[in-house]
Amino acid sequence: MPDPAQLLLISVVIAGAAAIKGAMGFGFPLVGIPLLSAIIGPRAAVPVIAVPTLLSNFIMVSRGSGSRASAHLLLVIAGLIVGTLAGAAVIKVLDPRMLSVLVGAVALGYVIATAFRLTALVPEAVGRRAAPVVGLAAGVLGGATGIFAPLLASYLHLLHMAKRDFVFWLTIMFFVSNTVQVASYAHLGLYAGPLLALALIGCVPMAIGTWSGMALQDRIDPEMFGRIVLGIVFIASLNLLVRGLLG
Repeated sequence: MPDPAQLLLISVVIAGAAAIKGAMGFGFPLVGIPLLSAIIGPRAAVPVIAVPTLLSNFIMVSRGSGSRASAHLLLVIAGLIVGTLAGAAVIKVLDPRMLSVLVGAVALGYVIATAFRLTALVPEAVGRRAAPVVGLAAGVLGGATGIFAPLLASYLHLLHMAKRDFVFWLTIMFFVSNTVQVASYAHLGLYAGPLLALALIGCVPMAIGTWSGMALQDRIDPEMFGRIVLGIVFIASLNLLVRGLLG
């Protein structure tokens, strides 16, 4: 179990990452895992963040609503379930340094794709046909790294969904994948020792951060806020890449 100073720092990271999710609809693992990995390592950070992430998604799903499910959204969710099961099995056998590189690369890829608006180059019709592949790929990456947002957020953005529908369906996908993720990690024994206690403790700052972010959702400039988030993720991802490659 981390010492009191580390627990405080972990709580601040989780609360801050959850506030970003509350305000934007996503970003909790994307921001939280790279930052938490610098404190307790990626092999501990991924399963620890997964539990409060699941509760955070439940909170947001329970208060939200959106359009009815279409066939391609259901195909994404089906692919997510299969991919998450496969990805979760990878985390137990990956070398910690390789896991650091993988988490850092996924986070950095999101920054680059967002900064250069790469998803805008993909026709919407192509994106709809690729639904099961997107779900499968997002599940494998998310199961292994805890970060589902890059592919899922990019895919839903490609469909030009209204803000409410975007946040609702993204959260539904997160909730489904996180449920499979946490169950898989528990089955693999990743919550042995103090990790389960740390994950449950993390639910407290998560709740505070999520409700704070939701309260601020309509009071902040989304463009400026997005740039700040990208900057944080960029720095955290570079840190993980350097730690993993240079050790």
